[in-house]
Amino acid sequence: MVDSKQWMLQNIDLVIALLSGLVVLLLILYVVNIIRTAQIRKRYRNLMKGLKHANLEEILFQYAADVQRLQAQVEDVAATHERLQREIDLSVGPVGVLRYNAFPDAGSDLSYSIALLNREADGVVLSSIFGREESRTYAKPILAGASTYKLSEEEQEALQKAIAQMKR
Repeated sequence: MVDSKQWMLQNIDLVIALLSGLVVLLLILYVVNIIRTAQIRKRYRNLMKGLKHANLEEILFQYAADVQRLQAQVEDVAATHERLQREIDLSVGPVGVLRYNAFPDAGSDLSYSIALLNREADGVVLSSIFGREESRTYAKPILAGASTYKLSEEEQEALQKAIAQMKR
């Protein structure tokens, strides 16, 4: 049986190579741990930024309160958006205008028909007819793109212009 001291002396090169490999492995592990520790410290500093003498529990409670406050703000913004969208849908949007000469002896295109609609094609057609002696103004309601009153050709054209704008 070979004594362990004697074996080590006979295989000193192998022992040195194994110990050198172990040292290199430990150095690599040491460098990896330094890098990971630096990354964790950086994350910790980012987490603790602006906070003095705070612990992680206080930070988490603060973040939870911030999230709840932001959720309430998002709900308020969503409600306001919904209300504004309803108002926009009911407001005058597409407008169709047609100017024309109602009477050949009245001069240029002083008469007009204008269709004022919301996004649901509800609104009014206003017509103003100018003559030499007088002028008249008419208003006809529009529901879903149609009127219960008979529309003149000019009023129908103004209405069609407004409806065409809605389709864009």
